[in-house]
Amino acid sequence: MKVLLVNNFNHNLLVGGVENYLVELLKYNNSINSEIEFYWYGKASKETNWLQKFYNPTTTSELKKIIDTFKPDLIHCFGVGAPVTPHFMYYAQKKKIPVLQSFRDYYYVCPKNFMLKGNGEIVQNHTSYIECILHHQPKKNIIYDSFLALKHAYHKQILKKNVTHFLTPSIAVTTAIEKHLKLKGETLPNPSLLNLSNETMLAEDYILYVGRLDVEKGVATLLKAFEKVSKKFTKEKLLIVGNGNEKKDLIAFKEKNNLTNVEFLGSKNREELSTLYAKAKFVVVPSEFLESYGNVILEAFAFGKTVVISDLLGLKNEVEHYETGIIFPFGNIEKLVDAIQILLENTSYKKQLEQNAKQYVATKTMKNHFEKLQSIYTQVIENNQS
Repeated sequence: MKVLLVNNFNHNLLVGGVENYLVELLKYNNSINSEIEFYWYGKASKETNWLQKFYNPTTTSELKKIIDTFKPDLIHCFGVGAPVTPHFMYYAQKKKIPVLQSFRDYYYVCPKNFMLKGNGEIVQNHTSYIECILHHQPKKNIIYDSFLALKHAYHKQILKKNVTHFLTPSIAVTTAIEKHLKLKGETLPNPSLLNLSNETMLAEDYILYVGRLDVEKGVATLLKAFEKVSKKFTKEKLLIVGNGNEKKDLIAFKEKNNLTNVEFLGSKNREELSTLYAKAKFVVVPSEFLESYGNVILEAFAFGKTVVISDLLGLKNEVEHYETGIIFPFGNIEKLVDAIQILLENTSYKKQLEQNAKQYVATKTMKNHFEKLQSIYTQVIENNQS
């Protein structure tokens, strides 16, 4: 079976979770000598002009040539929009090659992707681009937001005409895609990409945040909450891993409020992250936009750690159902303070959440994920042939 993986970026530009997932997927595929032969197409640069974001003739031409030479049985798409635009899908349809699209976020429901209105209300129905341009978050400027809406509408129609089947990591995203794009698909949860190691026996030392330092990630809310927590728990520490546009402002807040027990560590590789997870008391994921999943949550569980998460995470229902962490209303500083203090004070409750987390993540292995993915590939190809 030959599968062409299409993503905006390749393995030389590890922008985020999608690229890290693809690296681990190919690594696992090679380790078991499976029957699948993968070819990953993506670009090593983010640079595009406005026209290329709308239609990129270079990536379209390159993909057509790869389709002719590699001759895939299936095309599995991930991030598609810029620099890779979806026009190659017409050629795939002409060649009778099925297209499987993994929607890893809400972009093809709402181009703003936060799925939030200006008043903090979650977008339930995306029916008006005018409403989106004027009121959905984040806002940039009227020209940029209008172009984004036009590009979104154009690409969305291409996907609706050419995608054979879709996958999402959570039931919430699956429901949204079915509703807004009228496509057939299913949920395939993400696997845990970090594994337990001997370092899990290290003494717990701090509260941990891992992720981008951008406004939608809610790190400012976390700092404000931790400032309050520190007044009662003076010896507690908060480590913040990651980089982003808000980093300077966050560091300024730390210095202004003399939060000497907060450290910004920048980006870390997977080995360094493993050590950080192993020594954490628990992990906080305070996102303030509608996230499709929450890979950091799985990573924390893999190291036997519980979590405090906002109610905008795609894994919220699983965390609640399996009692693996504490959920607080996004942006609510006082509720976040309460959640953190509960885990610092109630050790028996914390241990129970940790045990539940270990049991939950035990099934989220790459092996189980890959077997299910392989089964989906086979079914999509067979359905297309029939």
